[in-house]
Amino acid sequence: MAKFNKNLIGKITSLSDEHLRSIKHRWYQESHKDINKNQFIAQAKDWFENSSINDIQGYNKFPVVDVIQGCTQFFESIILKHGLNGFQTLPIEYAYYSLMGKYGTEPGDLQPNKPLLISLPHYASGGIRPEWEDVLKECEQKNIDIHIDMAWMVKSRDIALDLAHPNIKSFGMSLSKLSMEWNRIGLRWSRQQSMDAITIMNYYYKGSINLSNMACGSFIMNNVERDYAWNNYGNLHYEICNDLDLEPTKFVHVARLKESGGVVGIGRLLTEPRPGKV
Repeated sequence: MAKFNKNLIGKITSLSDEHLRSIKHRWYQESHKDINKNQFIAQAKDWFENSSINDIQGYNKFPVVDVIQGCTQFFESIILKHGLNGFQTLPIEYAYYSLMGKYGTEPGDLQPNKPLLISLPHYASGGIRPEWEDVLKECEQKNIDIHIDMAWMVKSRDIALDLAHPNIKSFGMSLSKLSMEWNRIGLRWSRQQSMDAITIMNYYYKGSINLSNMACGSFIMNNVERDYAWNNYGNLHYEICNDLDLEPTKFVHVARLKESGGVVGIGRLLTEPRPGKV
């Protein structure tokens, strides 16, 4: 069997293959029709919510669904609403927060009545954060609203998550983690409508804003099945981990070092040609 090049593991990068790259080329080369906001939301809800390899419950508790410009806009709207000192995160979070001087609060020390922004699935945990159930209980006891960044769901498998807990107020998903950073679009699900930039974009401007982004998002979903990453690279993920003595994770492009427990990127190995392989 042809061996994998261990030098190609390291930095966690987006999965990118010829098919995913061709979508960008086709989008710019071909003609496309506009779709309106309601059409996009209906298609995107069906696409995001219907994974056959994950078990996410509780979507029906979130009747307000809005278009977002990637998950960054989702949590930026929360930050703008509450201010830098008005929200909290856990340690080892999205680097965006540390750039603002937010380095995370340990579970057990969360501040009451202050919204929590959390990434689930969580890249460093290789799935759901192990302290998640304890965090849920703490948020319930301290009246902490939870907002979940679920950007990594599109490259995940075997994620079980019940969103029905009353402290979970909103969550967002995006297409960008499938090498679609060039068209960052997705959805935010909320229990109740609130006034922020996303609400204004979706309701004040009606159907006149971001039509090309929504048309592009629709084109992407028409050409990429919901579980594309694992359906196409799942077997190779486990083959790489076995060959290089790594532990598999629930992210197709991420593995874990057995000695240190740290996570490493294997995305390049998934798509790079190997000697002896066609």
